[in-house]
Amino acid sequence: MSTHPDTTWDELDPDLAEEIASDPGEDEFVAAADTHADEPPGPFFASVYEFVEEHLVQVYARNVNKPSRRWCKQWWAHKEAVSRLEALWRAYEQMRTDPGSAMSSWWLDHADRQMAVLLDPEGPFDGCSAEFDRHEPAADALPVEPMTDEFLRELMTGRYRDEGN
Repeated sequence: MSTHPDTTWDELDPDLAEEIASDPGEDEFVAAADTHADEPPGPFFASVYEFVEEHLVQVYARNVNKPSRRWCKQWWAHKEAVSRLEALWRAYEQMRTDPGSAMSSWWLDHADRQMAVLLDPEGPFDGCSAEFDRHEPAADALPVEPMTDEFLRELMTGRYRDEGN
């Protein structure tokens, strides 16, 4: 038994038939979309700050008032946190328009990994506490000594070429 009415074009109301005939089909929508396909979409969030404040803290909600997790309400005052969150934001913006499994990869390969480092008690928010509203800036930088071996420095730049080969 057919579920479609046995109506022919001739039996349709003339106005309805004209509307159906003039309605752009899927092919026309695809063609219209293809004219803009070479233009990448702009970012959904204007900045890393907007991404974190309006999206990430909402979708990656965790109880940060436990010993196993640290978060700082002043995340933007921690250089490492800003750098990691900016990388997370940029990956999100690049992957969000992919119709396939890119967003799943973003969660597994980007968000989960970066947030594990950020929320780690020994991570960039080591001296901070969201629970007690405490912010303690991280160390300015790892300690280093200047390299005095110019040959080794040149090797590390990748510009050294063995002229014997």
